[in-house]
Amino acid sequence: MFSDPGFSDSTLVDDTPRTATLYVVHTNFWGTGSRFRIAADPGFTGVWLGQASPYFTLGNSTTDVSIAYAACLQGPVLILTATYQLFGTSSACSGLRIAPANGQPCVIATSGGGCIEEVCVRDLGSLQVNCPVSTEPSTWGRVKALYKD
Repeated sequence: MFSDPGFSDSTLVDDTPRTATLYVVHTNFWGTGSRFRIAADPGFTGVWLGQASPYFTLGNSTTDVSIAYAACLQGPVLILTATYQLFGTSSACSGLRIAPANGQPCVIATSGGGCIEEVCVRDLGSLQVNCPVSTEPSTWGRVKALYKD
């Protein structure tokens, strides 16, 4: 899950009221569909507003959504966007993650050479909200050197 349409940022800052679009991407293997939910940590105060997908969807991404891609695709493929209303009130280092649909043992995806095998997907990572960025000490001379002509 990413906070930018280029699928490069898995962080989100909730410091002011606004809407935010999140991008759910099928990555790393061939597939024809998936089933999951977007789960929020207790400290995340954003409210789900809606979802959109270029593919056939059944259900709601806050509890249980199934997405059929209609073709055997290899990632990265954007499969869903979810829109949240942020209020600037989420706790430090809370987050959102792709999790098993309610009542399911794991996130499910179709895979395999013929894209017909149903598999459990694990270790999907998360989108970090209001997490501090690590820094390292530096001198003023080193900072100035970054902007040298």
